[in-house]
Parts: sequence; C-alpha cells; structure tokens
Amino acid sequence: MDEIFNQFQQRYQQLHAKREAGQVSQQQFMAEVQKLRWQDGSRVWWKINPEGDFLRFEGQQWVPAQPPQIIPNPPPVPANAPAASPRPIQAPPKTSTTKSGFSSKKFTPILAIVPSLVCGGAWFLYTFMGVFTSGSIWGIDCLTPLIVVGLPLLFWLFKKPLDKLFLPLKPGIQRVPKPLRLGIALAVPLLLSCGCSTLIPSGYLALNASSFVSVMTAAVLLRF
Repeated sequence: MDEIFNQFQQRYQQLHAKREAGQVSQQQFMAEVQKLRWQDGSRVWWKINPEGDFLRFEGQQWVPAQPPQIIPNPPPVPANAPAASPRPIQAPPKTSTTKSGFSSKKFTPILAIVPSLVCGGAWFLYTFMGVFTSGSIWGIDCLTPLIVVGLPLLFWLFKKPLDKLFLPLKPGIQRVPKPLRLGIALAVPLLLSCGCSTLIPSGYLALNASSFVSVMTAAVLLRF
C-alpha cells in the first residue's frame, strides 16, 4: 500500500521540480496535480493538492490526512527524470448528485437549449395564428424557429469538433470579461433587428438574417 502513496508523491515531486525549472507552466502544473487522485485498498479516495499535502475524501469534502507508512520527506526528483506511471483510476465520487444518483451536470446541456426551444416555438405559434386571420399559410415563419432551435442543438451535438475548431480563438475570447461578452451577445440581436428591418421592411428575411448572426455570435463569444 505504501508503494502506491509513494508513487503519487514522487509524481508530485517531479511536477514540482519541472515547474521550478520552468519546464512546465503554472497552469500545466495545476492541471497535472489535479490528476493525482487514487483509491486505496479500503476504497478510500486520496489526492495531493498543489501544496503537496495529502487529502482524504470523507463523503462530502476533502480533509487533510496522513497516509499510512508514507515517507515523510522523500528525496527530490530531478526535473529530467522519467515520469511515474500511476495505475489508471476512475474519477473520484461527485458530491453534487441528486437523491436518485444522477448528477445535475448531465442535464446542463439540455437545459441550455430550453430557452431556444421556448423562443422558437412561441414565434412559430405566433406566425401560425395568422393563418386563421389571413387564410393563407404564407405568413408562417418556419426558418427563424429552425435557426433559433437548430443551431444551438448542432453546437451541442458537435461540441467536441467545434471546440477544436474554435480553439485558436480561445485566448482572444477569454481576454474579454465574460459579463461584457454576455452583454454583447444580448445587444447584437437588438441592433441587427433594428438595422435589418429598416433595410428590409417586409417579410421575414431580416429576422432570419439577424437570428442567424445573433446565434452564431453568442455561440462563439460564450463558448469558453
């Protein structure tokens, strides 16, 4: 058992040495330290924090603890030493789960699409009601609800490839504070609707164009 604890402690020492030597950045160091989690023979979860302390999972939170038979001060590991290879482990238990055992994070992507479904459906029903007054189906706007609902759905279904596609834009996007990006995403449809309706006073073409540009702008600005 002590070999497992010492193995992860050695991995931490190696990461610390690489960070001090400038071979890895602080962000890379933090990301790798987050992976130093494992389960002992008693099915107790352990991890090492960025300060090098051992923490034990007590059902609701991580608490400081000293593993059994651990070497108090292991010798420092050279920065150029080969990386230790801890055993593959599963993710530690999540604390934010419902009584039925399902995490709320599983439903987050679906909840994000609900506003689009409501807005798109409400607009379609509004234009559909015109059939009863005009007696013609040409007043129904199907394209705008398709844009409002379909684009967010496509962004959700193809999240991973789109994240790779937008990855070069990530540093520039994250330089802008998120509240400001949210404000821009809300302002774009208002500005476009006013401008497009002035240029194209009749039909739904202006609304179709402003909906497409607004959804695409919000998807890019709020991607990260």
